[in-house]
Amino acid sequence: MKKNIIALGAESKNTFTVFSDKGLYISDPVNQLNHLAGINEFEDSVRTYIRENNVSPDYIACDFHPEYSTTNLAKKLSNEAEKIRLVQVQHHFAHIASCMYDNDIDEKVIGVSFDGTGYGMDGNLWGGEFLLATRKSFYRLNHIRYAPQPGGDIAAKQGWRMAISYLMQAFGDEFFDLGLPLFLGMNRRNMEIVSNMIKKNINSPLTSSAGRLFDAVSAILGICRESTFEAEAAILLEKEAAKSVCDYYTYMITPHDIDFSPVIRELVDDLYDGEDISVISAKFHNTLGEAIVDMCMRTYSAIGVDKVVISGGCFQNKFLLDYLKKRFNETKLKLYTHSKFSTTDIGISVGQAAVCANIR
Repeated sequence: MKKNIIALGAESKNTFTVFSDKGLYISDPVNQLNHLAGINEFEDSVRTYIRENNVSPDYIACDFHPEYSTTNLAKKLSNEAEKIRLVQVQHHFAHIASCMYDNDIDEKVIGVSFDGTGYGMDGNLWGGEFLLATRKSFYRLNHIRYAPQPGGDIAAKQGWRMAISYLMQAFGDEFFDLGLPLFLGMNRRNMEIVSNMIKKNINSPLTSSAGRLFDAVSAILGICRESTFEAEAAILLEKEAAKSVCDYYTYMITPHDIDFSPVIRELVDDLYDGEDISVISAKFHNTLGEAIVDMCMRTYSAIGVDKVVISGGCFQNKFLLDYLKKRFNETKLKLYTHSKFSTTDIGISVGQAAVCANIR
């Protein structure tokens, strides 16, 4: 029996997707779900589509985040009819499911989901994830080592906060004595406040976000300490990267996480040695690429899964994406990227719907 599914997406750059006997429908993106008018407009759009197309949903899918407005709307819609089943899909699993659907893959894959943030199954902020996934379920293989995100959401705009977090992981309190470009013109007192927030675990949720790691490195290099638009720090960092550089930094893969503290230490050494920012940026990008390939090769060696699916906003980064395509071409693994659907959160609702379609 064909299922009628409505998936409501996440919260930023959001779409809703409908799987029904009328085919696949994906709405235009909505960016204003952070205020009541935008939420109401989104709900009106969903209800209008249901009414005008006479869709009787069997499933309503949404993000796993308990406080998203789309989660609340999904619960509201599912409560309006007894037969409607509510399904919450973890954010990064939805990214991978979206790319699997994009490439018509219906078997086990290694999923790499790198983005800014998503609510994790352990209550922490995910965003640098390696998943063993099918269309129905996933297992978290590994992730970027957690780092405190001082100030919560504000750290996504003020990358210097994440810079302090990663510098403290790598150097402890000695980071104040490093004399980095980050510190030029910065208020020492503000940095001390953030440092104390991290030490005392005050409003400093743990994050594995690749996006926040990009923010930290961009700030450490003095490229972008505060973003005026989404992903500005990462975009400016990519622009600096020299394409001719092949070197990369040291990272450590453990059974539980991937530690980039050695990267931060070696990056700072390069700064002290007067290395050009373009070279340091390239080496950082290459390091992320090497860590991804390394982790996927280890998984392939252990369990034989040879398909790698990548999704998430960080893979808009052409430098990183080109590096991965080149490196995976040198291995036995097959890399899959998006073509029809967005690698950003715009594609999340497609992944949610794809997961629902495989529920028995």
